[in-house]
Amino acid sequence: METNRNPSRLTLINAVLLAFFVGAFVSPIVYSGLRSSLFMDKGEATPLSAQEQQAALSIEKAYTNIFRKASPSVVFIKANVLVRPRFWFEMYQQVEGAGSGFIIDNEGYIVTNSHVVAGAQKIEVTFNDDTKTSAVLIGRDEASDVALIKVNPNENLVPAILGDSDRVEPGQLAFALGAPFGLSKTFTVGTISAKQRFIDNSRFSRIQTDASINPGNSGGPLLNVLGEVVGINQSIISPGREGGSVGIGFAIPINEARNIIDQLKKERRVIGRPSLGVQVAQPSRALRAELGLGNRDGIVVSLVIPGSAAEDAGLSEQDFLLSADGEPLKEPGDLIKKVQKTGVGGKIVFVLIRNGQEMTITAVVGEDTSNR
Repeated sequence: METNRNPSRLTLINAVLLAFFVGAFVSPIVYSGLRSSLFMDKGEATPLSAQEQQAALSIEKAYTNIFRKASPSVVFIKANVLVRPRFWFEMYQQVEGAGSGFIIDNEGYIVTNSHVVAGAQKIEVTFNDDTKTSAVLIGRDEASDVALIKVNPNENLVPAILGDSDRVEPGQLAFALGAPFGLSKTFTVGTISAKQRFIDNSRFSRIQTDASINPGNSGGPLLNVLGEVVGINQSIISPGREGGSVGIGFAIPINEARNIIDQLKKERRVIGRPSLGVQVAQPSRALRAELGLGNRDGIVVSLVIPGSAAEDAGLSEQDFLLSADGEPLKEPGDLIKKVQKTGVGGKIVFVLIRNGQEMTITAVVGEDTSNR
C-alpha cells in the first residue's frame, strides 16, 4: 500500500506563519546579540565625565559672560542719508543705512565707522534695552573710516572697555558683536586670522578675523576673550559681491583708532582723505623726447590744482617726478599710495626734473575736503 507523502494545505500555511514569526520577532533578537558580539569593541559612546562636563560648561559660561559684559555697550545705528541726484532732472532721495557702534563714555560719545554715518541727515541709536534716541555727528575721518557720534549724557550708559590691539596675535579667540542685516545683539565667535593687513591705500592697518561679519556689523566691536574692544569691525571680502560673510573680515585696530577719536572730539569735523592736489600720468614718447627724459622711470605732473598742497610746495605742470622719500615713482598709483600712507600734515621729499635740471622739493600733504 503506497502512503501519500505530499503535505496538506494546512501544513503549508502553518509553516509560512512560523517563518513569518521567526523573521519578525526572533531575528532582531538574534541580530542584536550577534551585533553586540561583533562590535563589542566599538560600544556606544560614553557620556562625558563630571570633570569633562564641568570644563565644557566653563568654556560655555566664559562665552556667555563675554556677551553679557559687552552687549550693554553696543548700539544699533540707523542713518537717513540724502543722496544727491546724478542728473539735473532727478530728485534727491533719502536712503536708510544701518550699522553698529559702541559707547566709550558716560558723556554719550559713540564710536562707529565713517561710512555708516557719511552724509546722514538724521541718526537714530537703539540701545541694548531697545530704547531709542537721536544722535548727532561729532566728526568722521575718511582715511581711517572712524566716526564719532554723540547722544545726551546719561549715567546709565555703559562704556565699553578698550583693550590693547598691539597684543593681538593670530590664533587668539575673537568675538564680533553688532547688528548684521539689522539683527541686533548678534554675537559671533572666531579667531584672529592675521594682523597688520593693509587692504587699501591708507596708512591704517586691519586685523583679519573669521568671526562672522556681515553688512550691519560695521562700526561694532571686535572683542578679545576678556570682553575688551580690540578692533572696530569695518569690512569683509565677499566674492561675487553677494554681500555675505565667507570668513574674511577686517577690523580697525583700536590702538590706531584712539588718536583719531581724540582728534574728532577736539576738532569736531569731517577729516578728509590725504591729498596733494595734483594729477599725474605716464609721459608719452613725445613728451619724453621734449623734456629729454630718455628711458628714466617716473611720472609727469599734468595738472596742479590751485590752492592745493602741491601748489604751496611749488610743484608745476610738466615736472617729472623721479622719487618720493627715496622711493621710485614708476606709475601714478605709486604716488597715490605714498600720499595716503603719509597722511594729512606729513611731509614728502620729491626728487624731480624740471627744464632738464634735477631738483628737490618738499611738500606737506593736504586734505581733500570735497566730501564735507
